[in-house]
Amino acid sequence: MRRAALALALLTLAAWAPGPDVRRPPEARFGATVAQTQAALAGRCKTIRTRRIDPPFAPDVRREQLQIDCDGLVWFGAPRWAEFVFRDDSLEMVWIMVKAEDEAAILAAMTAAHGPLSHRGPDYIAFTQAGAAWRFKPAEVVFYSPAFAPWMEADF
Repeated sequence: MRRAALALALLTLAAWAPGPDVRRPPEARFGATVAQTQAALAGRCKTIRTRRIDPPFAPDVRREQLQIDCDGLVWFGAPRWAEFVFRDDSLEMVWIMVKAEDEAAILAAMTAAHGPLSHRGPDYIAFTQAGAAWRFKPAEVVFYSPAFAPWMEADF
């Protein structure tokens, strides 16, 4: 009887256990500098590289756009390629490469974490209330800062 009760309790806990996290990685603090983000990513990436994006694609770049490429950042339960995009030494976007076959699971988890989607179009499924979106091609998830919201959300 005790084993049955224990088994039932474990099954109940497993059903309520949260799945892999789909929120913005904690290392991605919008407004953080390149140096602060490099320090936050130390030991979290298999490889890390910082590079200049020239010409910049981000809006209103006054000095420079830099990007940290992180290979191996664990997100949604697996190591991923992630790109941290900086405008004038301020983190504004994070792109996380995913697999197209993860779409249903990631979108279900994003809906559970952020509420219903705000936009669905040919290129993106967006959760503007969370500054997040799924991009179809290539399959990736983007998180963007409030400062980038008007620019990003124009694409949705």
